[in-house]
Amino acid sequence: MKKFIAMLTLLIGFNANAGLLTIDLSADEVSVGESVLVTINAQDFDATDYFSFDFNFNSAVMSYDDSSLTSELTLADNDPMFNGLSAMVENYGVFFEFATDASWAEGNFVLASFNLIADSEGFTDFSITDFFNPSTFDDYTIAFSGASSVNVNPAVAVSEPSAAFMMMLAGFALVSSRRKTK
Repeated sequence: MKKFIAMLTLLIGFNANAGLLTIDLSADEVSVGESVLVTINAQDFDATDYFSFDFNFNSAVMSYDDSSLTSELTLADNDPMFNGLSAMVENYGVFFEFATDASWAEGNFVLASFNLIADSEGFTDFSITDFFNPSTFDDYTIAFSGASSVNVNPAVAVSEPSAAFMMMLAGFALVSSRRKTK
């Protein structure tokens, strides 16, 4: 009986049920001024009332649009007690934190979806680091469903019509309108 209890304890204690965080980028190449939609999905997420992580990117190339944050979790801005998911811009990217005393995060859900705006020409890689969930000791696997970086190209200049061309066009319009009246 002691062996059975010991085996059962070991089986339960070493049961690996690691969650998965997938990152999806809407584009891997954009121009200055355009945005990239970043979606972070959680799968097999252990029930917790707190977690935090850093989403890293080159903040000299892209900036976080704080008005674009959506999630299947409650957002802290929408809750009078500030329970829920919040995001803070840091020099390395964005720090995400979820804290609640009401609804727990667990299972499969969209953890965060937000826009990053391309501010200048360059290249940036994305990563999630310092993931902390005190409710579990399991590691979470972090994967990209597509590209893991974005290349920002310079904005394409749209040429203005030349003044000479506009004057020629106006002259042709004037001549053609006089021919129609005769």
